[in-house]
Amino acid sequence: MRITYFILSEKIMYSTAVKMMLDEVKKNNKIFDTASELKSELLHSKGTVVIIGPNSLMDPYELSQELSHAYPLTAVLLLLKKDEIDYKKAMFTGAVDVIDIDSEESEVLLSIEKAEKIVNFKAQINDHANKEEKKEAKVITVCSTKGGVGKTTISVNTAVALNKHNLKVAVIDLDLQFGDVTLLFDQQAGQTIYDWVKQSFENGDKSYESYITRHKMGIDILAAPSLPEFAELITGEHISYLIDAMKQDYDMIIIDTPPAFVETSLVALEMSDIILLIASMDLPALKNGKLAVETLSLLGLKDKIKVILNRDSQTEGITKEMVEDVLGMKIEGRIPSDYRTVISSLNKGEPFVTMAPRSSVAKSLMKISEHIVHSFPKEKQISIQDKKKKGFFSFKRSKK
Repeated sequence: MRITYFILSEKIMYSTAVKMMLDEVKKNNKIFDTASELKSELLHSKGTVVIIGPNSLMDPYELSQELSHAYPLTAVLLLLKKDEIDYKKAMFTGAVDVIDIDSEESEVLLSIEKAEKIVNFKAQINDHANKEEKKEAKVITVCSTKGGVGKTTISVNTAVALNKHNLKVAVIDLDLQFGDVTLLFDQQAGQTIYDWVKQSFENGDKSYESYITRHKMGIDILAAPSLPEFAELITGEHISYLIDAMKQDYDMIIIDTPPAFVETSLVALEMSDIILLIASMDLPALKNGKLAVETLSLLGLKDKIKVILNRDSQTEGITKEMVEDVLGMKIEGRIPSDYRTVISSLNKGEPFVTMAPRSSVAKSLMKISEHIVHSFPKEKQISIQDKKKKGFFSFKRSKK
């Protein structure tokens, strides 16, 4: 288990000294200026040692008690001035250890090792407790063999619509050369899927959490590489491992794909529970859609396909029935043409499901999300309804 170290102290000299020590022994660490910032980061952390130094702005014992109870996969180590140390109080707050800030480095490292063991032990208990409730996310891959049909827009807004059901949603941008998922969320990705491959997967750690871009709505995004040439370094093996790992941590995973069947997107399609094939009412898109259906049928994936008709409008010479006849499949969802709303959404970087919830396009996406939710097994549907009744903060998510 990869453990992260968070450092909090009023005095930057203490924080810097602890950071330098952790850097020397190659421990992943981060300094925080305030307790609120630290708590915000702990919400997304799995396995953390929090080192609290001297601070006149807060009671380190009270903070230790709060962190120990609120964040179960966290161990707290107190590094305080000699006259501030109270071993009995530290024990009651759940701190792993409390030592003099002026102690030898070797003594501090021994306490850190003790804290690591506690975190690993807590993780084992947590894994055992949740083993029978192992999460298996639904994987929805959005595809089309023609560009410009609104595939990425549908991916992003479907993710937002599912998020409104109190589901934990992630989006993987597998348009590895020209992916725009972060752009449509008005986000800038600090790390991408390429960084995960080079820095984590190939180094044996393989954890993906620190490469996620988190949107304010609670949706997690794994962004496409920043440069098109990086795409060729990402393989089907990487994607297979990534999807399996993320399935344990989310309720829904939305995968946006390029307008072509390449190795990485084929792996995603094979691992999907639902394939949203985007069609539109023009002949080139219909021709490519038919080829896509035939290809997916040869791969044994036809039963997973749900055809979504985008930009549905009255078009001379082409009808809904004609689209179904050409594709040989029933249209499962229809999204009306609404250029003004969609282009405004794209320019603002705000999904139209939240920007214009009463618009026809937003309502159509919400309806599609309802169908996806009801594609769960019956017992899973019940759990989703419970989430709706109880609210976002009142249910527990299983963790691996």
